[in-house]
Amino acid sequence: MKRGRTEQIQYAVTQYLKRRQYVDTEGSLKGAKLSQSAEEMAASLSVQTESSCANVVSAAPCQSDPQQYDAQFSRLRTFLMEADVPWAREVSVVLFPLFLYLHLDMARCGLKGAVDAFYGRFHSLFQQDAEQKAIVEQLRGVLTPQDVASNSKLCALLDHKYVVHLTDQAYSYLLRYLQSDDNSAICRALSTHLQVEVTAVRRTDYQLYGSGLNTGNSTSTSSSSSTWAGVDGAEGAESVEVTAGLPQNEAALEALQDCIKRVREGPPSLTTVCFYAFQHTDQLLNTAEVSPDSRLLAAGFDNSAVKLWSLRARKLKAGPHRADVAKIRLACDVLEEEADEEDSSGSEIKTLRAHCGPVYRTAFLTDSSGLLSCSEDSTVRYWDLNSFTNASLYCGHAYPVWDVDVSPCSLYFCTASQDRTARLWTFQRTYPLRVYAGHLADVDCVKFHPNSNYIATGSTDKTVRLWSTQQGNSVRLFTGHRGPVLALAFSPNGKYLASAGEDQRVKLWDLASGTLFKDLRGHTDNVMSLSFSPDSALVASAALDNSVRVWDIRNTHGGASAAADGSSGELVGLYTGETSGVLNVQFMACNLLLVTGTALEKQEQ
Repeated sequence: MKRGRTEQIQYAVTQYLKRRQYVDTEGSLKGAKLSQSAEEMAASLSVQTESSCANVVSAAPCQSDPQQYDAQFSRLRTFLMEADVPWAREVSVVLFPLFLYLHLDMARCGLKGAVDAFYGRFHSLFQQDAEQKAIVEQLRGVLTPQDVASNSKLCALLDHKYVVHLTDQAYSYLLRYLQSDDNSAICRALSTHLQVEVTAVRRTDYQLYGSGLNTGNSTSTSSSSSTWAGVDGAEGAESVEVTAGLPQNEAALEALQDCIKRVREGPPSLTTVCFYAFQHTDQLLNTAEVSPDSRLLAAGFDNSAVKLWSLRARKLKAGPHRADVAKIRLACDVLEEEADEEDSSGSEIKTLRAHCGPVYRTAFLTDSSGLLSCSEDSTVRYWDLNSFTNASLYCGHAYPVWDVDVSPCSLYFCTASQDRTARLWTFQRTYPLRVYAGHLADVDCVKFHPNSNYIATGSTDKTVRLWSTQQGNSVRLFTGHRGPVLALAFSPNGKYLASAGEDQRVKLWDLASGTLFKDLRGHTDNVMSLSFSPDSALVASAALDNSVRVWDIRNTHGGASAAADGSSGELVGLYTGETSGVLNVQFMACNLLLVTGTALEKQEQ
C-alpha cells in the first residue's frame, strides 16, 4: 500500500527512534500532526502568546478561609508601601484591580461578613482618583451574589480583564513576592481577572539610574501603566501612567564625569588620623598592630608576652571550651566548669604567653580570627582569638624571626629571619613550603603582593627583592637604598612597591618596569612602617622622628617643588605629637589612618 508523504515521514521518525532505543514511540506519535493549516498555526500561536512565561501568573484554588483575602491583600499593600525600590511604585498599580476583584469574588462566594469588613478596611485607599472612587462607591452594599448579578456594570467588569502594563523588572519583582509566601487568593485574581502585559526596557549607553526610561534623542515612554479593558470592546478609560527612575541625559553624564575627573586629579582630601599611645612601657614595646575589623589592638614586648586590648566597649571573653571525647583528658586540661571567674565575665586585656624571647612582630589574619607572632626564639606561633590560646607552633628558622606577614586570603604566611632567608608557610603544616634565599644579610621585612603571587623582602644588605611565591626564584632586584630596609608596602592596585629604612628615604618602585618611580625625602630618622591608602593614591610613613607623613604619589594637582624643610613636593600631610616613637601606621577603610606608638613620659620635677 502506498503511503502518503506525511505517513512516510512519520514512519521514518518512528524507525529512527526505535534504533535509538526510545520506548513507546508509536504511542507518542499517534495522532501527532506534522503539518498545520494557516488557521491552525494562527490558533497555536495565539495559545502560546496567551500562555507564555512572560504573561502568566499561576492560578490557585479558591480560598476556604474568608480571612485569607484580607490578610493577603493587606500583606501585599504593606510590602509595596514600605519597599524602598523603584519597582514597588510600578507594581502598586495592581492594588486597585485586586481590591475590586477580591471584593466581587467574596461577594459571589457568599462571604457576606468578610466582604463587608474587607470593604470597610481598604476602600479609603482609592478615594484620590475620581474614576476609581466612582467604581468603589458602586461596590458599597454589594455583599451577595444577587447584588453582583443585579449590577450590569459590575457584571461587565467581571466579563472583561483589567490590563496592567509593567516593565520586566517590575513583573519579576511581583513574581518573587508572590512566590515568597501563601498568596493563593491574589494569584487566583491575577490569573482570572487581570492581564499583565510585560514590556522590555532598552537601556541606553548613558542611562545610569532608573529601570524604565529611554533617554536621549528618543521620546520618553511610560514604564508602567494600567488601563480598563474596554467594556464591550468599545470604550476604555484613560490610562494611568506611573513613571519610575530618574531621567538622565548626556549633559548630566558629562557633568558627572567632570566631577569624577576633578576628584581623581585634584588635591587629595587629608585623611583622619587616630593615634594609640602606650604609656609606661619602659622601652619594652617592639610592635603594635590593629586588627582589620578595628576591634583588637595587639602588641609584642621584650618580656616575651603578646597583649591584646579591646578597642570597643565589649570586654574580651574566651569562647566555651569544647571537650573532645576522642582524647584522654589530663590533669592539666582546663574544662569549662573549671574556668576562671575572669574568663566568664571577660576582661579588657588578654596576655598571651608562650614565647621564650622578645616578640618582634604580630600579624592578624584578614578575618581577625587569629593572630601570628614571631620572636627571638626563632619560632612563629598562631593564637586562636576565640579561646585566646596558642593553637600552633611553627619551627624552621635557626635564628631570630624579625617579621611575619599574612597573605590577603589568609592561605599562607611568610617570615623574615636573621638567617638571611624568608620562608613560606601554610597554617596546616608546621614546616615551611618554600625557602627564599639570596640576600647577603638579615631579611628584616617581608610583604605579600595583593594577588599573593609575589613576595617582597627587604634586607640589611640595602636591597629589596621580589620573589615568585610558587617558583621560589627572585624576579626583581631593587637597589638604591643606603641603609638597611626596614619597611615595605604594596599598593592595593598592585602596581607599586614602597620601601624605606635607615636611610630616611621612602622609595617607590614600578613593578612592571623594575625601575624607581619616586624618591620621597623628609624624614629625619629611621622609617619603621609604610601603608598605602585603599585607592593607591596616598602612602603614609612613620619614623622614629615622631612624625607621620602622608605623600600623594600621583602628584598631578601641582608641581613637585620641595618644601621649605627640604621635603619632597609630594608631601601633603605631616602629623606630629608628644610621642617617644611611632611603631606602626595602617590605612583602614573610610580613609582612616591608625597610628600606634609610645607616649612621651613626663619627667618628674
